[in-house]
Amino acid sequence: MKCPKCQKLVPDRSRCVECGFPFYVQLDEAAVAHLATHPGGESVRLPSGRYISIPTDHNLEPTIMPLTRAQKNKHLLIALASLAALFVAMLIVGYLIKLGDFGFILAFVGILGLAAGWMLVAHLLDFFNGVAEVYIDRLIETQRYRFKHQQSKAHYYGYFEQLGRVNISANDHYAAIPGALYRLSYGKASQRLLDMVQVDGSF
Repeated sequence: MKCPKCQKLVPDRSRCVECGFPFYVQLDEAAVAHLATHPGGESVRLPSGRYISIPTDHNLEPTIMPLTRAQKNKHLLIALASLAALFVAMLIVGYLIKLGDFGFILAFVGILGLAAGWMLVAHLLDFFNGVAEVYIDRLIETQRYRFKHQQSKAHYYGYFEQLGRVNISANDHYAAIPGALYRLSYGKASQRLLDMVQVDGSF
């Protein structure tokens, strides 16, 4: 793994063998205040009531690693879903053009089709490239949030020391351990979070 502090490749341990950076800490108020202080960052109130300043950008260098079978399957599944969405969008656009309807609906469906096409290309590129960008960072806290205009859908965020706010899955939210280090794998082209795995803290 790559130490998030000194950026050197080190074996999985409870702390970095190069700089002594701990890979797991019990987060108290002082630790959170120390870990998440970023001048000029975005001020966020966490579900626990604590306020932190998370970075708007990060300087972590990713490690390039081969995709796992599960990650390849995820890319392929999203690409197939995007292809289906693109096909449906093209059918609707063709039907609307045939009817002579060039209004808002046509533009909206066209934009959705372009988005589906971009996702298709990006995930196919990631699938055939066969590698992921991997970061190691410490989780501070997670959040479950519903937007006022999307009450039926919950969004899940993880707040990390260096990466800031990251969109995560519901499973990751409920299984997350604040204070632990996580390995986050992203597709290079799609920049989609593929998985979030806790770093082994054993000696």
